[in-house]
Amino acid sequence: MAWQRKIPFGYTMKNGETLCCPTESAAVKEIFRLYSEGMAYSKIADEMMLRGIPYHKHTSQWNKHMVKRILENERYLGEKEYPPIIEPAIFMDVQLIKGDKNTYTPCPDYIKPIREKAVCGVCGGRMLRDTRASKKVRWYCEKEGCTNRRYIEDEDTRAALTERLDALAQNPILLDWPLPQHGGELTLDAARIQNEVIRELNKAEPGTEYTKMLILACAAEKYSGLPDYTPYHQMQRLKEQITSQPMDDDFRNRTFRTAVREIQLTDGGLGLRLINGKALESAGKEIGKCLQQQSGR
Repeated sequence: MAWQRKIPFGYTMKNGETLCCPTESAAVKEIFRLYSEGMAYSKIADEMMLRGIPYHKHTSQWNKHMVKRILENERYLGEKEYPPIIEPAIFMDVQLIKGDKNTYTPCPDYIKPIREKAVCGVCGGRMLRDTRASKKVRWYCEKEGCTNRRYIEDEDTRAALTERLDALAQNPILLDWPLPQHGGELTLDAARIQNEVIRELNKAEPGTEYTKMLILACAAEKYSGLPDYTPYHQMQRLKEQITSQPMDDDFRNRTFRTAVREIQLTDGGLGLRLINGKALESAGKEIGKCLQQQSGR
């Protein structure tokens, strides 16, 4: 349940008067100090939980949004009935820092699909993009403890992806995918429904509507147990087309959407992992085995 505080964190009510809560007001000052020294919202939230300071009485959990609201709350300056907790100069300094951190280069449209598929080539975690470090474009792994970082301009990222897709076009065998096989075994639910159909049909007077419903349910359950052949057929069509038409931007985009599951970013460059488990390293070498063995995913 999402609990809401009736008054801002840092204050308490006593006999109808708003007063500073000693523990919470000290935490507010500490949050402003930590942020001014460079600590991120999420790390400050972790620190508050580590210190055992509850945001409200219902839970000890903190998150980055709680920290952000505190840093933006002008009531700490002594607004209206609220006594001051933060000095104006400190509050202003924090707002200026926040403004600087929010200055970033907008993400180009051609990078957005790349962000959706970008993973760490070291640990398999999701790669995030920002421009907060000296206004440079930075890709970094979101996993705690992973130090994979890469500074690369967006145009260079697009050029690297173009080179990988062109290399894929020169090696269409990488698009091979054995036809998915279905063992023919019924799922437990399909077998159960099928047995119920048989029992109903063996009755002297089976219920027509109920029998119909069972038959349709059994058919639906059997269908849901079949392999999904769509990716296989899409890869087959792509393989046929890739050898018969030029690799222009439109076809590269189609190849990217159809065949690429992940873009792996490392200091060594940009690699592709395909939906069939095969991959191209940044140097163009084929990896025949699924990278799940490397990343543990």
